Amino acid sequence: MSRTKPYPLSVECLYTDDTKTLMTKGHHDPDEFMKACEFWNGGPLDGWGGKVRHAWGRTVPDSSGDYEFLMLPAKPHARGAYPVTTIIDDADYDHDDKPDVAQERAR
Repeated sequence: MSRTKPYPLSVECLYTDDTKTLMTKGHHDPDEFMKACEFWNGGPLDGWGGKVRHAWGRTVPDSSGDYEFLMLPAKPHARGAYPVTTIIDDADYDHDDKPDVAQERAR
């Protein structure tokens, strides 16, 4: 099994026309990630309906020119893929059946 590179907890904000996603490279503790997100936000994430998630992403250039780059879902350990910890601002976009990180840790 491949060893995952450690990443510092550094919150970035990704925008689309509909949503904002806060993310950091690496799979970080959800509580620490939320503290970093609240620091980034200057206070609580009021109105953010999403859940903290661990996933994998890959960054690619945006050929449309609308954005500098796109962060796309990726298979774990695939070429160019990196682990991410995320939260999205809209619960309507965060409705899949996957448990959030806190639920996964409770198992």
